[in-house]
Amino acid sequence: MRVLIAILALLVASPWAMAQEKVRGDYEALKGMPEKHSVDKVRFEEFINFGCPHCNNFYSLSRDMRESYKGRVDFIDIPILFRGQDDAPLRLYYVAKSIGKENMVKHALFETRFKHNVNVFDPGVVNYLARTLDLGDVYRKQKDSPEVERALQEGQMLASRYRVNATPTIVLEGTLKMNIGSSMENFAEKLPETLDDLLKP
Repeated sequence: MRVLIAILALLVASPWAMAQEKVRGDYEALKGMPEKHSVDKVRFEEFINFGCPHCNNFYSLSRDMRESYKGRVDFIDIPILFRGQDDAPLRLYYVAKSIGKENMVKHALFETRFKHNVNVFDPGVVNYLARTLDLGDVYRKQKDSPEVERALQEGQMLASRYRVNATPTIVLEGTLKMNIGSSMENFAEKLPETLDDLLKP
C-alpha cells in the first residue's frame, strides 16, 4: 500500500502530470486542448463590431495588454456585421490594414461612434473619415478590390466556424473560445493568465 501511494505521489509531481495541468481561464474548447506552456506565439482572434459598446469598452481596457504582449501574441481583429449594417467601415479597415494603418482606423471608428455618436455604418460618414485620415484616394481605389472582398468573406467564414453570435468574441489558438461573463473589466484583468499559461516560459 505504501509503495502504491509513493508511486501515485511521483506521478502527480512528474513533468508529465504538470504538462496536463489545465490552462487557466473561462472558455469553451472548440477542438483539441492545447497543452500548458506549449505555444511560441499565441494566435488571438477578436471578432468586433464597430457599433458595439462592449467592443469599444474592451478596446479601451485591452490596449495596455496588447502593448505588453507585443511579439508574443498575434492580435488579429476580425470586424463583422449585424443585420442591416453596411460594410463600408469594414472595407475601410481592410484597406487600411493593407498599408499598416488598421489601428488608426479602428480607433477612429470607435471614437466616431462612441465619442461623437455618429453612425459609422453610413457610407458617407466612412468616406468622410477616409478623407480625414488621409486615406481617401487609397480607399476609393481599393475598397472593392479582390483582396478586400476576400478578407470580408474569410471573416464571415471564421465567424460561422466559431459560432460567433455576439461581440466581442475572442478565440485563442483557434480552439479556446473565451467566455467574457458579466464583467468586461474582470475579463480583461484575468485574460493575461490564459495567455501566460499558453505561452512557453
